[in-house]
Amino acid sequence: MIARGTLLVTRPAAVYAACADMMRTLTLALAIAAGALPVFGSPLFVHTSDDLWPEWIRLISRSPLPAGTDVVRLPPDFDPPGAIATLSLEPTGRVVDVMPLVPVVQLGDEMRSATRGDVERGAVRSLPLCAVTLPDVALPLEGVLPDQAGYPLHVNVTLRLERAEGQLLAWYSTLPAPSPLSIVWIQAVGDVMPARGVDEALLGRDGLARVFGDTLDLLRGSDLLLGNLESSASEAGPPQDKRYTFRFRPAAVGKLKEGGFSYLSLANNHTFDFGRESFLRTLAALSQWGIATSGAGADLPEASRPAVMRVGEQEVRVLAFGAFPPDSNGFDGHKVERAADSRPGILWLDDQGLAIADRAFSGTKAFTIAFVHGGQEWSVTPSPEQKRLYRELIRHGACLVIGAHPHVLEGMEAIQGNLVAYSLGNFLFPGMGGTPGGQESIILRLGVYEGKIRFVQAFPVRLSGGTVRRDADDGRIWRELMARTRALGRLSPPPSEGWQKKAREVF
Repeated sequence: MIARGTLLVTRPAAVYAACADMMRTLTLALAIAAGALPVFGSPLFVHTSDDLWPEWIRLISRSPLPAGTDVVRLPPDFDPPGAIATLSLEPTGRVVDVMPLVPVVQLGDEMRSATRGDVERGAVRSLPLCAVTLPDVALPLEGVLPDQAGYPLHVNVTLRLERAEGQLLAWYSTLPAPSPLSIVWIQAVGDVMPARGVDEALLGRDGLARVFGDTLDLLRGSDLLLGNLESSASEAGPPQDKRYTFRFRPAAVGKLKEGGFSYLSLANNHTFDFGRESFLRTLAALSQWGIATSGAGADLPEASRPAVMRVGEQEVRVLAFGAFPPDSNGFDGHKVERAADSRPGILWLDDQGLAIADRAFSGTKAFTIAFVHGGQEWSVTPSPEQKRLYRELIRHGACLVIGAHPHVLEGMEAIQGNLVAYSLGNFLFPGMGGTPGGQESIILRLGVYEGKIRFVQAFPVRLSGGTVRRDADDGRIWRELMARTRALGRLSPPPSEGWQKKAREVF
């Protein structure tokens, strides 16, 4: 007996296995058609290629088949009696999806945009956007992204239904038109420390332009913008016994909101620079101005709650952690700042923190982000412990891990289809003149489609005094970042000859 909704799929992993699978599929299909095997409902025989089978799964997920329909996948050249659905790229049948094909390279490749010529001569691979999985990353084509007007590389996916009747025919006739492509764009920056006069500049005339320069439109051009607020937004409390302590005027938080920030992490080594009262007032300032945070709170339960945001149908959860070593003068954040059941503070990335991450991230359809303050200052290479902890966060359900604290750029790594950006450096941190790499950073831009990262873009920026600007000569920063990324590991690309051929046909 074949259970309702059974999917019989041939996988040509080896010749013998492929032949055996095909024979089993054909035998079962013939038996069903001849009535030798009972089924709960009506069989629907599906013809499609391996490349398009995920499209079939997506189609029936969006538009479920009538109750009682049993699905049997067949080879393209087999014609059994009964209802047949043929999913293809041929201009026949009903258009059920408009699929963007995208140029694809590996994470760490220095190519930042592809041309038609690149696609036509095979210099880059082409894949459907829904099939791009890290370490593959999609590129703009001629500088245009698939959700922008004028994108030149789309193909229609069509469905032809034959010999259907009743509910199945009604299902086919009422399939909705393809929905507009929806990519969620998430941007992240490194350390934001608006003291040392930056707050005064922000609150002055044309303050946003003076501080953010030509990055302002870019910062505002995403669905969500995340950063690490490495300072106290309060004028209360005495300084801690530390080498560096930072505070800025709370009203400047509103200017950060105007600059585009949706979320700011407080789980860092400067959150408690002026004690607990100042920390609590900083939390209140973020809440007042509508900037989300997490990993910090009046007690451990509050610090353990992820920030939850929505972009269209996509839920995004962010949870921040501290994992930084003691300062050179002995200040130990784990002892001083760590939140407890009745004590304000930050969430620490230890066994307890990983268990909290698991509860926040696992078993959800949300896109999940861990923001971590850890690693060694001024190191361009993540430490073994840093890599271990950040990979553990991936294992516990994080789709993206963003690191801070080293003050310099570290590379990125693809792990099980997810991304770790070990350190984004100093985005807005005045007083770093003369430090190697301390004034070089990136705006990391990620394109999330159907819950997975498909685009990984980085816009190099440079800090000068209290102003951050797009780097006029960003070639070196970009190349160094990509080199550090490649050094963390890179996989060989899978073949995609079929999609490459289709891309040439479209052009």
